[in-house]
Amino acid sequence: MSRFDYPVYLQLRDQLWSWIEAEKLSSQQRLPSERELSERFHTTRVTIRQALSQLEAEGLIFRSNRRGWYITPERLRYDPSRDVGFNRYVTEQGFKPRTETLFKQLTEVSPWLSEASGLEVGAPVYHVFRRRYVDERGLLVEHNYINPAHCPGLLGESTDLSIWQMLRDKYDLRPEHRDIEIYPLALKGLEADSLSVNPGAAGLYIQRLSFDQRGEFLELDREYWLHDALKISVRIGDRH
Repeated sequence: MSRFDYPVYLQLRDQLWSWIEAEKLSSQQRLPSERELSERFHTTRVTIRQALSQLEAEGLIFRSNRRGWYITPERLRYDPSRDVGFNRYVTEQGFKPRTETLFKQLTEVSPWLSEASGLEVGAPVYHVFRRRYVDERGLLVEHNYINPAHCPGLLGESTDLSIWQMLRDKYDLRPEHRDIEIYPLALKGLEADSLSVNPGAAGLYIQRLSFDQRGEFLELDREYWLHDALKISVRIGDRH
């Protein structure tokens, strides 16, 4: 199939990306409006939106609700085998991290959390919900479920900083064992709303179940990432 046998929106996708590269648009730079782009490329708003959506699916651009289209920043490298907190690995890659606590509360262990953690249904558990930014773009939201048994008063501390560092420095709690799950999903509900994306937008889910040095449940971290924000990079063995 020749390039000219492609659907019109895919031909426009190639033209649009070539124009973006020629203009040298940089990370998080805003694209012209859909109306301006349709006039520039002599096409309809419907077709330009299809081309933009294709570039979005490829992770090259992203849409911010009610603000327009932007160039996607370079993806973060994430190595799940390293015991490194968000702030550190973001900073190590030359980006600026920020964390915003959206709510925190003492609640009760639900049946699904009981199955994962080993805590009894109805037992107390801390629940912290946070949004995390890289260079002021909100890339993920996370639910932290923390065993309050050995960290009384945690909710009175600032959770805009590293929870792991607080657990280590203030309470002498360390994640000695972790189970990690990673898979793609569609963002919806609270997670989609908190990231300002439409329900059904592509996302990446990372779950970390941690146990402390006593072998007791410490924390369950459920992260919901934008699909274009992250790449998994694991080093196996030493480099010679």
